Amino acid sequence: MMKRSTRLTLGAFVFVGCGGGESDQPAPAPAPAPAPAAEAAATASGPTAVDWISVDDGARTVTIDLVAGSTDANNRWNFNGYANGEATVVVPAGYAVTLNFENRDPVNYHSVGVLERAASYPAIFDDATPVFDGAVTTNATSMTEATAPGGGTESISFTASTAGEYALVCPVPAHAVTGMWIGFDVSESGESGLRS
Repeated sequence: MMKRSTRLTLGAFVFVGCGGGESDQPAPAPAPAPAPAAEAAATASGPTAVDWISVDDGARTVTIDLVAGSTDANNRWNFNGYANGEATVVVPAGYAVTLNFENRDPVNYHSVGVLERAASYPAIFDDATPVFDGAVTTNATSMTEATAPGGGTESISFTASTAGEYALVCPVPAHAVTGMWIGFDVSESGESGLRS
């Protein structure tokens, strides 16, 4: 009730303060039109720089500091806070990639591999062969021998030799099927960064 009364009083004040009648002043110019939706979407979809992806175009290298369980998102089954494909790491085609992997989940073993992107992932991987040689952590499908919880680390290196849409996936049983994956795109145009 109080808010309505205040608005009415304020409205009357503005009306009286402005003269309340016709004015010889020209109408204000209309506000500029918003950018077309297509342009806004194109700008939003481009990758942006983040501090955990470093690109050296001169050396043609990319370093990714990927952390499992960095936040509580998706029950700590996430990469740098992202899960269920809600972000995509983008690297230029032909670049050498070093992926420094850390598992901060206090309880569960995790792993990471660059696998084919899929609409869904199995609960148990029969085969977790990466799309690029060397693009998977040790014992990636093991619940007890993958990268240890509470700060375990591993680094892997590979060349992102073929442009395409792939995924960073945790093949530990039940992890990918419940959302522990994000996109990994290899860009022919040389783009790099994070698309979210």
